[in-house]
Amino acid sequence: MNYRFNFKKYPELLELYEVYRKLELKATGYSMKESKRAGEQLTKANQRSSEYAYSILAKAIYDVFAPIKPKLHKRRGESAYFQWDEVFDKPFEELDINHRKCLVGLIEGKFVYELPLSYYND
Repeated sequence: MNYRFNFKKYPELLELYEVYRKLELKATGYSMKESKRAGEQLTKANQRSSEYAYSILAKAIYDVFAPIKPKLHKRRGESAYFQWDEVFDKPFEELDINHRKCLVGLIEGKFVYELPLSYYND
């Protein structure tokens, strides 16, 4: 499977990202069913996916990039660049949910910031 993020440089992130994608796909499957049980399963699947994404995956992304401190590009609104420490200015454990979403977004190509183009395949 071709991902936008270049996992060849960071295979340790690929393994974690694939677990996350499977959790996301499972939740999507439940969202397409119409029953009370499917609704309950969807809630549980979304919770598992979020817990994994914003604790395990986000922490791994932080651990890889915090020492490198790549410059970040803001994707929305005005095009601006930020130093890593301007955005992620605390130890991982102190980051709020929005910062953790930003970390996962660096890999997914979603949310607020992106890494320099050299970290992506296209």
